[in-house]
Amino acid sequence: MADVAVNCVINYLHDVLEVFPNVLEVLGGVVVDDGNSPNVLEVLRDLRLINILLENSAEKRNEQIVELVSQIRDVAYEVEDILDTVLILDVDESKKSVVSRLPASRLLLCNIQLHKVSKKIKDLKKEINKIYDSREKYGIARVEASADAAKEAVYERRRSEDEEDDVVGFQDESTILVKQLIEGNLQLDVVSIIGTGGSGKTTLARKIYNNVVIKSLFNCRAWVCISQNFRTRELLLEILKSAEMPKSDELTRKKRFKCLSEDELKRKLFRCLQGRRYLIVIEDICKPEQWDEVSSIFPRNFNGSRILITSRIKKVALHASLTPPHFLRFLNKDESWELFNKKVFRGETCPPELEALGRKVVENCCGLPLSIVVLGGFLAFEKKKYQTWSKLIGSVIWCQANTICKDILALIYIHLPLRLKPCFLYFGVYPEGFEIPVRQLIQLWIAERLIQHINNRDPEDVAEEYLDELIDRGLIQVARRRTDGGVKTCHVHDILRDFCISKSAEEKFFEVCTNVNLNLLSVNKSRRLSIQGSIDPYISSNPSHPSRSLLFLGQHTYGFDPNHWKWVLENFKFLRMLNFGCVDLYSIPTRIEELIYLRYLGIESDALKAIPASICKLDRLETLDFRGTFLNCLPEGVWNLPHLRNLYMSGPVSVPKPRKGDRLESLQVLSTVSLLHRSSRILKVSKLGLWFPSDKSKREVLNVLKLIYDLHRLQTLKIINCSKYHCLLMSLLFPSKLSKITLRHVRLKVRCDMILLGKLHSLKILKLQSCLLCSKLHICVDGHPQLSVPWSPFPQLEVLKLEDLRIKNWKQCRGAMPCLKHLVIKQCSELTMLPSNRLSLTTLRNVEVLWSSPEAAKLLQELQVKAGFKLLIYPPLTDDLHEKPAAK
Repeated sequence: MADVAVNCVINYLHDVLEVFPNVLEVLGGVVVDDGNSPNVLEVLRDLRLINILLENSAEKRNEQIVELVSQIRDVAYEVEDILDTVLILDVDESKKSVVSRLPASRLLLCNIQLHKVSKKIKDLKKEINKIYDSREKYGIARVEASADAAKEAVYERRRSEDEEDDVVGFQDESTILVKQLIEGNLQLDVVSIIGTGGSGKTTLARKIYNNVVIKSLFNCRAWVCISQNFRTRELLLEILKSAEMPKSDELTRKKRFKCLSEDELKRKLFRCLQGRRYLIVIEDICKPEQWDEVSSIFPRNFNGSRILITSRIKKVALHASLTPPHFLRFLNKDESWELFNKKVFRGETCPPELEALGRKVVENCCGLPLSIVVLGGFLAFEKKKYQTWSKLIGSVIWCQANTICKDILALIYIHLPLRLKPCFLYFGVYPEGFEIPVRQLIQLWIAERLIQHINNRDPEDVAEEYLDELIDRGLIQVARRRTDGGVKTCHVHDILRDFCISKSAEEKFFEVCTNVNLNLLSVNKSRRLSIQGSIDPYISSNPSHPSRSLLFLGQHTYGFDPNHWKWVLENFKFLRMLNFGCVDLYSIPTRIEELIYLRYLGIESDALKAIPASICKLDRLETLDFRGTFLNCLPEGVWNLPHLRNLYMSGPVSVPKPRKGDRLESLQVLSTVSLLHRSSRILKVSKLGLWFPSDKSKREVLNVLKLIYDLHRLQTLKIINCSKYHCLLMSLLFPSKLSKITLRHVRLKVRCDMILLGKLHSLKILKLQSCLLCSKLHICVDGHPQLSVPWSPFPQLEVLKLEDLRIKNWKQCRGAMPCLKHLVIKQCSELTMLPSNRLSLTTLRNVEVLWSSPEAAKLLQELQVKAGFKLLIYPPLTDDLHEKPAAK
């Protein structure tokens, strides 16, 4: 695990030398007693060599090596602490130089400390070399310190577009449980899935939840997870988020629910579910009292509503319902082998020389799906290494109590490539059962410097590859996908999360702080803290702390007052990452400028109305994520942040006019703002979201729209609230790389604008939401505009989403949209005519018809018979939404 610490410090040193090359001059400007100045480059080279040696000893470590590894970790952190102390500097970015504000005596002290650390590192290298000189004793093989020694070839990922394809052995169980949910009496019933950890309860429940029949019969579905820090309010909010009809966006709903008491939320949810046929999945209930707390929330509709719960405890199921629980069996030998082959060989045939070993591995997994999946994911990257497979059989104490054992997890972790280890461990900072937003996760990885520098590649692209590989290895599961097939949210199994937390606490990588381990903050001194409870108990903790990251990720909402800010500013001087989750943040103090190392600041509190100008003095900021806030404007100095790459707002937020000499040249994401000034400072933007206030003139709006053509790197564009003027899109010249466009509350001249959009040869995703469509009489049907697409447009379009549009007839010429894969029609209640004979049925894979006209749904049902695409109709097609199928 020290290899993770060393690797993080190496990435930090690389970053320091890249941003502040003159730090070598500052540190080398003072001569110590022996006349030799410490060399940061030499320290960096030594740490890289140690890292390679650490990786080669990962499989076999006796007590001596374990102690040495612990020392290496502490020395690596010491190097980091010294450099952070030295770099309290003024930075002249135009010259990339460093001017020290430290007094000479303090600089001399830092210089001497670095010198001592350099000597410690050399002593550690000698100890490691002694061990490697006796490598036969320890069974370790020496590897040359080449640039490629620590790298592992990445297995070409063959990700399935549908995770249910990897489900093995649950076909009968799925059929039984689906039948149990849709048949029987009309009273509210509770169905239970009981099984040990890793037996596949969540996988089976999710397969049922996404079943087409279930989706079509229940016009309200919600999925919630009960964590160890269970709170009824959070459960209510989570169900309401899924159960409410889509009349308002998530931010508006969140703001509306926030002021409601728990009793008011219960009444609101009761009214929301009353009269609807609902299915609620409640995952991981572990106490009967938890069921008692939530059971009164649900109305007893006589329409076949159901609740599906998963638990490891039999008495929970017996307490919740008289219906006998479904005990999840373990996979038999054939099913285990089938699942193992899917994970390891991905459709290929197992080589004869490995089959006997593979079957032995599967047999030792005792039919536990999680063990088979993670071991299969591991061996998929060792497909041709007979020695590794053989070693696996003999070196692991296999599961005896039908649960995945620590030996297996430790083995999987040891063999993870070094680049993936810290990223995998990082999943432990999130609360149990948390659905992790991937874009946020990637920005946190980057801010933490967990992503390696690979030539000139964008770190976001590298981070996505890391995530894909962790999914491919079976360590992370996909929760939801975006319309383009990418991963939108993900989650980690509780057993794997517990392993991440345990391993990270052991090696001071991070610590999870809850209301049951209040004393840990002052004891463990971890480099990262994830606070998942009330903050008040920690205010009286040790006055200084080495943590570089502070995350508030608990589901409990509480206020963050000036005393809390004082605690952060005075105790966490070296913070690089500060993320507020559900915290009610009312203000940001001007003293935030003291957090000079801050690279990431995330706030989603709708109570925050303004940010101080001092935030613009944080020169190292790379990500400002204020989604969820309702700010009106940004301070003028925001244009002067030289390293800012991502600026996320909820819009419409006024952006100040750039001034001469401003340095905001690294910006890649700017969304969603009201940008009313043309500037060459945003030419590198690849993602842009514009929200136009209704009081702006046509000239101002046109000036901003014309700016778009100059953004040659732009790939994603969102335009909101541009419905005041006609034909604005006609004035646009779009960049050639544009691949995704979202238009919301935009006035469109149907035929002309669709011709314009259809000429974009790189466009793959188009979303039209609540747009005002204008048309001439000759293309109207009964006074309603058609969606008229001219000949052969949209040559690369793969995803089309039509939401809340007043159209009756969708007209399209033959040959249009030849690559269309995913079609979503949402809240288009008047759309009754579709170009059924003009759609490209050979490429269409997924169609969703949500809260739209029955006529459109029936037409697509007929097309599905011919084309075989997946079709979701919601609510279900029936004259009576509450009609119950007759019991057999």
